[in-house]
Amino acid sequence: MNRLPGLDRCAGRRLLAAISIGLAGELGAMGLLATGAWLLLSASLRPPILLLSVAIGAVQLFSLQRAFARYGERLASHSLGLGVQAGLRVWLYRRLARLLPAGLPAANEGDLLARLISDTGEAQDLVVRAAGPLLAAVAAWAVGAITVAALLPAAGGVVLAAGVVALAGTAAAVAVVSRRAAALPAARGAVTTWIHQLLASGEELVALGVDGWALAELDRRERELGARTRAVAAATGLGRAVATLAGGAGVAGVAWVGGRALAAGRIGPVELGVLVFLALSVAGILRALPDAAGRLPVSRASVQRLTDLGHRPGPECPGDVGSRPGPASHFCLNGPSAHRPSPLILLRGAAIGYPGAGLRPAVRDFDLDLVPGQPVALTGPSGSGKTSVLFALLRFADLTAGQLTIGGDDALALPPERVRALLAWSPEQPRLFPATVRANLRLGAPQAGDAQIAELLRRLRLGPWLDRLEHGLDTVLAPWGHPVSGGELQRLSVARALLAGRPVLLLDEPTRHLDAATAGAVLAAVLDQAAGRSLLWVTHRPEELARFPVVRRLAVAPGPWAAAPGAGRCGPPRSAGR
Repeated sequence: MNRLPGLDRCAGRRLLAAISIGLAGELGAMGLLATGAWLLLSASLRPPILLLSVAIGAVQLFSLQRAFARYGERLASHSLGLGVQAGLRVWLYRRLARLLPAGLPAANEGDLLARLISDTGEAQDLVVRAAGPLLAAVAAWAVGAITVAALLPAAGGVVLAAGVVALAGTAAAVAVVSRRAAALPAARGAVTTWIHQLLASGEELVALGVDGWALAELDRRERELGARTRAVAAATGLGRAVATLAGGAGVAGVAWVGGRALAAGRIGPVELGVLVFLALSVAGILRALPDAAGRLPVSRASVQRLTDLGHRPGPECPGDVGSRPGPASHFCLNGPSAHRPSPLILLRGAAIGYPGAGLRPAVRDFDLDLVPGQPVALTGPSGSGKTSVLFALLRFADLTAGQLTIGGDDALALPPERVRALLAWSPEQPRLFPATVRANLRLGAPQAGDAQIAELLRRLRLGPWLDRLEHGLDTVLAPWGHPVSGGELQRLSVARALLAGRPVLLLDEPTRHLDAATAGAVLAAVLDQAAGRSLLWVTHRPEELARFPVVRRLAVAPGPWAAAPGAGRCGPPRSAGR
């Protein structure tokens, strides 16, 4: 349990409670069989009715204990399992928020989906169906062996030996296929990855005539997943066979040992019946061992995949500094961002790299001043590092050298989420969620009204598009709703950034899909909306540069930069009038 990230301090106690309740259920079932056997066999001897009444009461008590304990064990174990799953997901989401998008440049969305859904489910099974039931069953077997030994020591030794054989057989069966079982989550992720790629690129595959190859590759991955799944099932079945044979041999051994003791006069016929039924109860417990043990390698591999993803290096966060006094508190406070002052942002001698990439910096020796009310244009050829500069400001990429300050404070000493709370970003390749137009645009501005949204869309030349929507702002957008073109998507992203009302705007190629007239109108609307705020406008359009008092240029650096995304170095600043 200590190796699972995202758990609270009470998780260990809850696991112990679940095991204890499960043990109580197993003991209740064992007591029910033993007292039931004693009652049936003793009734044939016609003992005093008061003695039988005590046994009848014991049967009822054990029946209630078994029922309530089984319910309580399910409740406790599933509560713990869901807590483990939720804790893992929250921990992973927080880690990914620091890494994405620059921290996972090679990650596949299908594999991420498999980890977030399937692997977290397997992590839940580690508690609900593996560790908890396994420990409860072993404890119940030990108690059963001790109870049988108290009645007849030789029979106790038989039950103990049967349990050892069952445990050894289960462990051997799991060990034989542990490597295949541990690879099952990765194989499942490979299938999900390929399905995601097929759905995303289906039209291109059909157009190129390679859809048959793609389906054959999916079939190959499915067969590999099926082989690993069958291997795990075979190991579980083999372990169950060994446990069943060991339990049956234990019952037969107890009957034989008990028969000899009966013939020798050491026990009576009633005691012999109780011993056999106790051995039957222990045999049932042993049959549950392989199912629980068989899940351990798969669940542990899933947890390892989650922790490997979450522990990838990224920009370091020193923790919540809100309680620390300092000059940064004036822009780190929570609340409506529209009321925050626009801070002065400075980059000095910046070299920008990517976490864990092990490459040369994408940008070197770069200086940038973002002054409130003084918009800045950033331009340069593809691969020069324009997006890398934005990622550094957003704390998606690291500064390997230089300094980033916001309002005079070291931004690298602040939690990245506090820095991002000041920035509104429109990425080069924005995304829409399968939700309404209103919901997509109000992500950063829940307080925005319909009139405000509609007015902004019209200023961005989206008025005719909005009027054509059947349900207006209630229209559900792509991927499962109304289709959106590249230019419409880019302007919707700009509108979302403007509505957020944050003091700093970072717009990456906001007009790249637009004609000249529409691009000019969008630029004019943004400059008007950004008055008094800091604005960094990334563009390839030379005609837009004349609208900015400050233009920063990046040039592709010489050398092997192809391996580093957005690699480049800065050129000298110039004013728009030069």
